[in-house]
Amino acid sequence: MTGRIVFAALGAALSLCVFSGAHAAQAAATSTTTIKNDLNYLMYTPEGYETSNDTYPLVVWLHGGDQGGSDVNKLKSSGLPKMIEEGKQFPFLVFSPQNPSDELLYPIEKVEAALEDVISKHRVDRTRVYVVGYSRGGFGAWAMAEQFPDRFAAVVPIAGGGNRHYLSRTNAKAAFWVFHGTDDDVILLSDSIIMFERLKALKRTVRLSVLEGIDHSEVERAALEDADLWNWLLRQRLETNPK
Repeated sequence: MTGRIVFAALGAALSLCVFSGAHAAQAAATSTTTIKNDLNYLMYTPEGYETSNDTYPLVVWLHGGDQGGSDVNKLKSSGLPKMIEEGKQFPFLVFSPQNPSDELLYPIEKVEAALEDVISKHRVDRTRVYVVGYSRGGFGAWAMAEQFPDRFAAVVPIAGGGNRHYLSRTNAKAAFWVFHGTDDDVILLSDSIIMFERLKALKRTVRLSVLEGIDHSEVERAALEDADLWNWLLRQRLETNPK
């Protein structure tokens, strides 16, 4: 008896839900809210740029997790901005956006919008735009390659991971070079290996450098001081000029 009462009550409740929703409606709408793009960034122009009419390759540098926030000078403590501060000269432009968050991943849509603005204001060879990222910036490099596949001729994630399921969206003509240290206990080497193996299965142009005895804090500098990386990077070019 109790079971029949419960069943009847449940049936009545379901019936009430159906009939009470008969006059409900959902309408389509479009949000017109705009999001302010207030990214801070550093912009490096190589020697001779101001007196030249040539176009230049451009590297997007995405920093690690400890340089986010609103103080753009924090970027100079590591990575490409630090090397530039130390006097290193590069034959390409370097766009270094700052992640506005100390905790969250890069807002890559904002980075892309700022990048397009930078390109429009500088003499950039659009067939030779590259993204290089370390740690949290490595995650950003993977995400940008997946979400904006026609933008980059080469992608260099250093000690980062990503979503391998979206790697099929990457540009089949882009080249990848992945760096990771064997002793990384912050972001495991397996994170990079998974992405590397997936790209190989997709028949992408990809290489993996596993740095023996290198931990998370050391791999950034080790990768960026590899002269072969820069020689390789500057050879990469998209066959068509992205719009």
